Amino acid sequence: MPEYDENFQLSPIFANSVITITKSGAFHQVLTYDYSEPTGQYFKLVQLDDEFYEKEIENLSINMQNYMDSCVNKINDAYVKPEVIETEIDFKEEVFPFYYWVITFKGELKEGINVYESTIEKDTLEYNISSIYILEKPLIPISVESTLNYDILKEQRIVKYWAETNDSVGPTEILRFKL
Repeated sequence: MPEYDENFQLSPIFANSVITITKSGAFHQVLTYDYSEPTGQYFKLVQLDDEFYEKEIENLSINMQNYMDSCVNKINDAYVKPEVIETEIDFKEEVFPFYYWVITFKGELKEGINVYESTIEKDTLEYNISSIYILEKPLIPISVESTLNYDILKEQRIVKYWAETNDSVGPTEILRFKL
């Protein structure tokens, strides 16, 4: 095994999420966290040490699944369980790693108004975040309850959320949409 300096610190700088909601009730999410690591050591470890990379992927996947399990997610008052199905590490530059997770879950939708509710622990952000929900036709976003800033673009079937460093988030986010 190659030897590298494992003395590095990842600092979070941004998080982004894209979630599609299908008319069959499937939710597909790609969640991305961007970091800064000014030494470049993390890049070397991930790129050149297969054992480190595999262990890091496993830890990231387990930690995200544990986080998802700690959140309460409901579709029309029925609990759903998000599942991490893919985890990856990549780099924008040697000093800017990012992680992404592909997460899925499904719930029963009904004709008329549907409600997706997510409850997390209340927190203060250490970095900016943004999220976009894309609803498949014929779904139409109706309303949002959230501590995040948001825009509803009904004609495009899109809901955009965002918040900045030091903003408070949580505990509950509700998206109502029509089928």
